[in-house]
Amino acid sequence: MAIKTFLFETFVLHPKDVFHLARTTIDQREDLLLHNHNYAEFFVVSEGTGVHLINGEKQQIQKGSFCFIRPEDTHTFQRTSKEGLVITNLAIKSVYLIHYIERYFDNGKTFYWLQDSLFPFQGVFKEQQLKDVLHRIDIMMDKPNTFLTLDLFLIHLFDLLNIPSSLPQKIPSWLTFALEQFRSPYHLKKGQESFIRLSQRSGDHINRVLKSTLNKTLTELINEERLNYAAKQLAMTNATIKGIYTDAGFENHSYFFRVFKRQFGITPLKYRNKNHKIF
Repeated sequence: MAIKTFLFETFVLHPKDVFHLARTTIDQREDLLLHNHNYAEFFVVSEGTGVHLINGEKQQIQKGSFCFIRPEDTHTFQRTSKEGLVITNLAIKSVYLIHYIERYFDNGKTFYWLQDSLFPFQGVFKEQQLKDVLHRIDIMMDKPNTFLTLDLFLIHLFDLLNIPSSLPQKIPSWLTFALEQFRSPYHLKKGQESFIRLSQRSGDHINRVLKSTLNKTLTELINEERLNYAAKQLAMTNATIKGIYTDAGFENHSYFFRVFKRQFGITPLKYRNKNHKIF
């Protein structure tokens, strides 16, 4: 099969563009053209299933599949589902990627720079991760193809995939999503009612999962999240202590001071004096 080299310069809309973004629906039965590039590529599947022919190997891809294609990789796609295979591709000049590895990865062998491997860095996003990435891509499509737009997307993408979660790996995705969304005054004030709504599960089910994964009850988790929020606000803002504990969901001054001291060993005021410094 003939291999074609795709050139960045042939499809950018403006000579000063630093990336090119496209969303394609693959609905043909035949294979697309087998190719490599003079640029790096990131792709993510948002709908359908298919086959990714990469460096001579056929790999199944599905909704949420992603891959960081290196310029030397040879690949193409084929649909296998009745509906079209929807793929979003981000093409970037390789020279522009040097900045990221020098600044953030200390020449680490990951993402676009995975070495000594036949296959590029790839995986499958969890449901909420996929929603987040697709949302950011939608925003990106409405912005100019500049370094600022590219930085905002790539740094978030690297962070999303590079930092291991502090939560146990067996924690379900719906609970991870609920925890992330819950950490705001709007939800903290509403407490269990809001957490249950975010989880879309019954209170009994949430408690069973929390007990088996984090070894705590929903009440304990909410109190912990409220205290962590209060501690962060005390250390990072000039907001009043009453305003902070109210936003965190505490209604009683004495109760807040008591549980805060039990958690951190000192009063909220001493915690602020110790951690909130101007420099």
